[in-house]
Amino acid sequence: MKMKLMYAMVLAFVTFAFVGCSKDDDNPMPTGGSIDAAVGTYKGKIDIIGGKEVFNQILVVTKVDDKRIRVSAQNADLKLPVREIQVSNNSNISIQAMGNEPQGNFIYTFENKGLIFLAKRTEEGQLEYSFEGTKQ
Repeated sequence: MKMKLMYAMVLAFVTFAFVGCSKDDDNPMPTGGSIDAAVGTYKGKIDIIGGKEVFNQILVVTKVDDKRIRVSAQNADLKLPVREIQVSNNSNISIQAMGNEPQGNFIYTFENKGLIFLAKRTEEGQLEYSFEGTKQ
């Protein structure tokens, strides 16, 4: 289970490296555009860090404003925290969390309508979890 979490985090960091902008980059990756494509219902696996894997779960992503989304698990029995994440559209390749986002990592890919999400712990006693799934 720790390997899966590590894999998800490495994948997130690699994605940030390839689609992120750098001050040294002569041709920065253009950003902008709507984040609406990431809004919707996703079905997949929730992996509660230090706990269990739960399959066939629903994650709901709603739009808060033009730069923020809200992520919540539909299954209230899991008692997972709701997160608001600042995101950006990277040329309709992906919609992802800003690099300094304290609430978690969020990566939606346009090509396969897939979502990888990691909810970070922001308070003592909160559950930390990851989600991998596809838009329904």
